[in-house]
Amino acid sequence: MTARPAREPAPHTLDPLDERAYEQERVAAALDGALIPAPLPEGRLDRLAELFVLDALERDVVAVLWAAAYEPALRAALVSREGSCGHVTVLLVSSLLGHALRPRLPSGSPLLLWKLVQEHPLIDGGAALSLDPAILAWLAGDHELDRALAGRAQILPPGLELAEWPLGELAERLSAAFRAGRRVRIRLNTEDQLAARWFAAALGRRIGLPVLAVEPGGLADAENAAVRLHRQAFLDGCIPFFAAADTGLPAPVGVASYPVQIIHGSGPPLAADPDCDDHDLVPAAPGPAERERLWRMLLPQSARWPAGKLADLALCHAASVSQIASVAASRPANAAAANLSLREHLRGECSPLTRRIDAAFTWDDLVLRKETRARLEEVTFEARERLRLWAEPAAARLFPYGRGLVALFAGPPGTGKTMAANVIAADLGLDLLSVDLSAVVSKWVGETAQHLQQLLGSTAAQRSVLFFDEADALYAKRVEDVHNANDRFANYDSSVLMTALEAYPGIVILATNLKANIDSAFLRRIRHVVDFHAPDAAARREIWRKAIAALFPRPQARNLDPQLARVAEIEASGALIKNAALSAAFSARRTGAAPTARLLGEMLARELGKEGVSLSDHDLAIALGEPA
Repeated sequence: MTARPAREPAPHTLDPLDERAYEQERVAAALDGALIPAPLPEGRLDRLAELFVLDALERDVVAVLWAAAYEPALRAALVSREGSCGHVTVLLVSSLLGHALRPRLPSGSPLLLWKLVQEHPLIDGGAALSLDPAILAWLAGDHELDRALAGRAQILPPGLELAEWPLGELAERLSAAFRAGRRVRIRLNTEDQLAARWFAAALGRRIGLPVLAVEPGGLADAENAAVRLHRQAFLDGCIPFFAAADTGLPAPVGVASYPVQIIHGSGPPLAADPDCDDHDLVPAAPGPAERERLWRMLLPQSARWPAGKLADLALCHAASVSQIASVAASRPANAAAANLSLREHLRGECSPLTRRIDAAFTWDDLVLRKETRARLEEVTFEARERLRLWAEPAAARLFPYGRGLVALFAGPPGTGKTMAANVIAADLGLDLLSVDLSAVVSKWVGETAQHLQQLLGSTAAQRSVLFFDEADALYAKRVEDVHNANDRFANYDSSVLMTALEAYPGIVILATNLKANIDSAFLRRIRHVVDFHAPDAAARREIWRKAIAALFPRPQARNLDPQLARVAEIEASGALIKNAALSAAFSARRTGAAPTARLLGEMLARELGKEGVSLSDHDLAIALGEPA
């Protein structure tokens, strides 16, 4: 059975002490058969009756229990009149105050449905009555939480408001719904709990109501949790705010919900209610300017960071309100520390299809042609600046799709493509996530595209730099002469992959040794194609110099330096040179001998042998200028 809907009454002005004294005098007069005193102006008891639609008998039940709770002599007189059970009963109240005699409250009584009064069965079929402690406190003028809510719910303090939130418009719609006598449910579809709390608190301020927030899952084990939550909302005039996963809270059993409630987070759809207006909203995430404002407000010392550091942090990290607040609470010393904390927040959310490449390369580590480096600097600038550009309405209108950044690094193995991706990610202050193509590519129809869409849809991916090595495995040329279903499905997968990447808002770097194998339609969708070349003799010498400086003691590195020009005459990629230098370092440590050009050459010959390139001892001697 459903109780009659509760409704908002007019405010009361009577002092609770005067009101309670009047009710005590009224009950005492009834016990003595004396004249009942003239009624007082409406007070809290009348407000309670109006809130929960109590009839005259139900109101008097509450009045008697309230009066007796503060006056032992009155309670004793009532018990002596009842005689048989020694408790206040419905029969006692109905006979004392002139109502039709009833041994118990009806099953659909608001007193029972709203848990205002508890019945304790007696052997004769009647019931002793007790007033709920929260109601007793409320009648006394104390605004305390129901005991089931204590420690699990709180009134939201004021938060910050984002300019993009439609608070004014929503407040007007709520006011219109109230005037029409309709209830409203607002669903905030966001996993950013702090943003949802700030949104709810700001909306409550607009319509003049505080917001009572329940911790997610906080009432899972509380008896009659939904009823007690909505009862508290009616008593104190506050908006219930809870997680969508708490499925029982929107609709308390047997009673009407509070006229407005705010639900946040993902969860099952709300049960349809013809008498309720549902508003499904996705609160706008903070843009770069709002993120910078949040950093300044939540971490005031960030305003003293070096010029541009805070702006870059806000621009490159599309952090949520909750993440910014969490990092700010740890008081990072500088932008680099804040950047690292933001990245650590995301690392637990990384897809199993990726692995993080943890490297500390800088621009100084790259040894590339001048034009290649210039193209990489263009890619880095665009990766940082693009968010500012797309914030401009004219630019966003002209490019409704393809606002992400996709770059293809093409060139022979070992020419610095992966290192360059590391350098760009580090410059942007983002993690580099390498995609595991063995997990992405599937023999099953449509599964490759499904895996890629799952990857590209993750927040961790969108706030990192994604790196696809051997990208030609994913974006190979489509089959032109289609013969069977396998060919059709292969082409379908390719088309889906192209579309998914075009719609991706983040940064993707692809690497390939076989640019000619990539579908031309896909190449047209790539913003930057950067060609990497095998290093010439001068570049090889520089690579040798950097590797030796890192791996050998300074005196040994100085002794080797004049001989590096000879070693650099041997053609090899940068990766092979680094590996050869590493092998030479271990060899020198094992033997205790000083490294020589001959040792470097021998280690390089080993590396070349892995590639199927033979360098005989005779050829090595010639290259090193050794006597025949």
